[in-house]
Amino acid sequence: MRAPQFHYPHRYPDALGVLRLQLTEARQVSLADGLWVPYGRDLTREGAHLVDEFPADRGRVDRLAYAPGDWEVVASEIFTRHGRVKVGFLSGGHGRGIVLLRLHTSEVLTLRIVWPDHSPGEMFAPA
Repeated sequence: MRAPQFHYPHRYPDALGVLRLQLTEARQVSLADGLWVPYGRDLTREGAHLVDEFPADRGRVDRLAYAPGDWEVVASEIFTRHGRVKVGFLSGGHGRGIVLLRLHTSEVLTLRIVWPDHSPGEMFAPA
């Protein structure tokens, strides 16, 4: 189910396509809760797409944290069809290539980023 149309279309970027996200079924002893393949390195667009198209049965994203060196365009907030979502920075100890999502249930998910310029075989390789 898609998110409803946002009332301020000038703040919301055009749709990017299908959300390329694979989540684990349940929290396991693993390095990540899922894999995300963004279309580019603009966090304002990719983050809004991730929040808008995130599977509703897993919850709604209300905060996002990232490593600033991973993205060419960064932000302290992103505008989505659900409203404004606060964005924060990860400390250097978290490393790069991950995004943390806090859901409205207070659950925190770790997503491993697979950049679109990597080969498809790398997408599901162990971290």
